Amino acid sequence: MNKQKIIATLAVIAVAITVFSLTTRTQPVVRSNSTQDSAQSQAPEIPDEIAYRHLFRYVTAIEKQAEEAERKGKDATSYRTHFKRMANLGDYHARMLDEIAVQYMDEVQVVDARARALVEAYRAQYPGGKVPHGERPAAPPAELKQLREQRDAITLRHRDNLHNVFGDDEFDRFNNEFVKRHIAPLVRQATGQQ
Repeated sequence: MNKQKIIATLAVIAVAITVFSLTTRTQPVVRSNSTQDSAQSQAPEIPDEIAYRHLFRYVTAIEKQAEEAERKGKDATSYRTHFKRMANLGDYHARMLDEIAVQYMDEVQVVDARARALVEAYRAQYPGGKVPHGERPAAPPAELKQLREQRDAITLRHRDNLHNVFGDDEFDRFNNEFVKRHIAPLVRQATGQQ
């Protein structure tokens, strides 16, 4: 599959994820003196729990595309090596990224399913997305905040697992050169942050 389809798939995943995030949390802007980083520092930095959530979902989405290509008898090498090439990872680190992303998705899908059910029930109160005239919309279920916090904790735990497997130097390189420069800008585009 070409790069445009991969980017389109990532954008669809990112938009779907943001539907379940009722609040946007940002961290203070980190200023840099380098001209290369100045464009990135103009926008709020994407928190790790959001960047890594998108990364892990992106990794598993590419894996599904590889499996689909193989089912159709096509060569899936470009999918299977996508993150190895893009993030400049060795075989071991690329394999560990794939494994941790799958573990993450297995765990977080339970939380996401519960959140999705709560959101659907909330929306069902307002057919067509319209609040009856003279009424104020009900507050979102408090459990959604708890589920978001739980999902964030799961994400950060898997990020930390990745850090432990990669080691300090490789993780810092991966985080700074790939996640912050390639994943975070895609999150900004998908959520409309500039």
